[in-house]
Amino acid sequence: MTTLLSAHLTHRRSPMSELESIGRRDPAELLSMLADLPGVEECVVLKTCNRIEFYTVTSDAAATWSSLDGAIVAMLPFDARPGTVLYLNGKDSVSHLLRVASGLDSMVLGEDQILGQVKDAYELALAQGRVGPTLSIVFRGAISTGKKVRTETGINKGEVSVGSAAVKMAEARLGSLKGRNILIVGGGEMAGLIARHLVGREPNAVFVSNRTYSRAIELAWELNGRAVNFDGLVEHMAKCDVVLCATSAAHMVLTMEHAQRAMEGRDGRELLIIDVSFPRNVSPDVAEVPGVRLYDIDGLREQAEENLRRRKDEIKEAEGIIATELETLHRRFNEMQADAIISRMYLRYNSMKEREMRRALNRLAAGHEPAEAVLGDLANALTNKFLFEPTAALREASREGDLDKLIVMGEMFKMTGEPDVSKKQAPKAEIGPHH
Repeated sequence: MTTLLSAHLTHRRSPMSELESIGRRDPAELLSMLADLPGVEECVVLKTCNRIEFYTVTSDAAATWSSLDGAIVAMLPFDARPGTVLYLNGKDSVSHLLRVASGLDSMVLGEDQILGQVKDAYELALAQGRVGPTLSIVFRGAISTGKKVRTETGINKGEVSVGSAAVKMAEARLGSLKGRNILIVGGGEMAGLIARHLVGREPNAVFVSNRTYSRAIELAWELNGRAVNFDGLVEHMAKCDVVLCATSAAHMVLTMEHAQRAMEGRDGRELLIIDVSFPRNVSPDVAEVPGVRLYDIDGLREQAEENLRRRKDEIKEAEGIIATELETLHRRFNEMQADAIISRMYLRYNSMKEREMRRALNRLAAGHEPAEAVLGDLANALTNKFLFEPTAALREASREGDLDKLIVMGEMFKMTGEPDVSKKQAPKAEIGPHH
């Protein structure tokens, strides 16, 4: 029997600074590492701006857990706090993924981006041949549930993304973005979300800088802003009130030196920098530069808690949908396990039947024995072979006093309520395979 085992490193248990060493690794690299662990038959890695999760189907849960735990600990900082990793299995793993796909476990409740990220994680594993029947059911079910929650509840109405939370934080810290100069660093999905949430807030000027200049031009055009060559980043930081950093780089994009140079000649005007990248793209020591206020994803918790309070009714409705979908998936798992056992049973017993049939046909072809004797031996051999393992299991349960197993096996073989034939003169069946 296989087991679904998962490991979760998220914003709920640790600051993002502790998870960055894993966050800097490519998902394909993490997926290969996971696939090579002992016992792993299927696997998917889910990596977002505030979580890294490992899902496995394993034939040896103890060996997989031990190896996975060792691999994760080796990637974490030596001073990472205890309890950073949450391990789940079976139905709990599935329930967690359904909540993640539905946006209930996100820092910004109801965010839509996570659903696409779950789909991307599944498709990457599928393309690399890491997904089998179990995780296919789990992830397809999670994606379907996430869509259903968003369709049937108001969980994702309004501003529900890390990008929107970053813009609201900037507004809260500055009072208003009207008339402010804003620099967006990045050109991916998160930067696009930030850009869209600036619309209607009447900033004076919006600059967009990205290593791929063509993408900076596209995003700036959407905002009626201006694209900035990456080489001119510091110059435009000096002109702005807010820097919103959202890149996918695996290294620090803004350093203490950049911030120091940007602050020269600002006449003491503060500079607000909000970094929503994971791993972080703004060096933490930037906060030490006089006049700079630096926030990262962990700083968005205040907006997240406010969003949570406003959406209590939607949460309850979404959890009801998740509970229903979880039970549906659980039934599918049970059916799949039953089908696998039935398939193995038919394979085994058909193999026994074929061997005994060949033996009987050879005896009949030889012509030395009556057909009735050959067929009688065939029937006895099949009966003994088919009943050998159930008989052994019943006797073991009897010796151990396991009444529950006796009752279950009695029901399984429809022997409850049968007349007692022990006193009838019937031939005693052989116990053990017939040779």
